[in-house]
Formats: sequence, C-alpha cells, structure tokens
Amino acid sequence: MAKDAATQAKADKNDLITAMVVGALVIGVLVYDGVRRIADLFAAPGLVTVTSPVPTQSITAEIGSGVAASIDAATLVAADVNIISVVSLVLSIVLPTLALIAVAALGVVLCRRLLDGVVFDRVNARLTFVMSMGLLAAGLARPWFENMGLNGVFAALGGDFADGRWLLMRDGIPLFVAAIAVGVLVIVFRRGARLQKDTEGLV
Repeated sequence: MAKDAATQAKADKNDLITAMVVGALVIGVLVYDGVRRIADLFAAPGLVTVTSPVPTQSITAEIGSGVAASIDAATLVAADVNIISVVSLVLSIVLPTLALIAVAALGVVLCRRLLDGVVFDRVNARLTFVMSMGLLAAGLARPWFENMGLNGVFAALGGDFADGRWLLMRDGIPLFVAAIAVGVLVIVFRRGARLQKDTEGLV
C-alpha cells in the first residue's frame, strides 16, 4: 500500500509539472498568435484586413478544374475605416489574449501550489475564481469589440454587418464552458477549505 501511495504521489507530481510546462508553452503561443493577428490586421499599408462571417454564398473553389462550393466567411480588405472601429478590432485581439495569458499564468501558479502540497485554502479558491472570470472576460471581449470593429469595416465597404454579429458569440462558447468548469473548481476549493478548517478546529 505504501508503495502504491508513493507511486501515485510521483505520478501526481509528474502531472503537475507537465501542466506547468504546458501552461508556459500556452503563454508563448498566445503571445505569438496575438502578435500575428495584429500584424495580419495591418498587413496592407493604409488598409484593414479582417476575416469575417458573410452571408452564405456559392463560389467556384480553385481545386482541380474548379469545384462548386459555398462559404460563410471571407477575408475582407477595407480602406477608410473609422478610427473607433480600428481600435475596437485591435482590442478584440489584445484584451482576450491578455485575459487568456493571465488565466494560463494563474494556472501555473495554482499547479505550483498544489505541487507544494497546498490544496484546500482560500488562495487556491481565489485563483480559480479569477481564472473563471478571465475565461468569461475573454469569451465576451472578443465578440463585443470585434462586432464594433466589423460594423466599421462593413460600413466602409458600403454594407451592413447586422446579419453576422450573432455568429461571433458562437466562437466564445468553448470559453464560456471552460469558465463554468473552472467555476465548479472554485466551489470545490471553497468547501474543501471550509471542511479542513472545521476539521482542524476539532483537533
């Protein structure tokens, strides 16, 4: 039994170290992706380049001799986009990226505390709460600011983005689900800390 416990402890330690390494890698990927997306936004001098939902339409895809296809998203290049829309597009990239970097960093801190044997305490509960709020903020910030930005892009192109705004919320669903999942951990840590405190009071 002692050997099994030692083996399990070693496995848990390896899992936590792996999670910390992955967290660090995720932060690097998020930074790279954020920089790349901002660079793509201003890829053409004096113009704004965005990928946006568009009304479903038929095209001939350049595959072989041409294949009939339909698209619901396209890369648009626009000139004379108003400054508020441009700033909104930048914020739609920067704010979610910063929020997710913060979540990943807090996840690494949490894993480090668990590695040190600190499990049920208020600090861990606060960390998971902030992580949950960070995921929620990332899921809300991108569609909110992206919608404002794309409204300006479509206006500059002589169109209206009204039909595509709800599709932006769809992309945030995984982050909303993740926020709920981490929120459940908040409850677990809070109740665990309370039970541990009560147990210590009985000793």
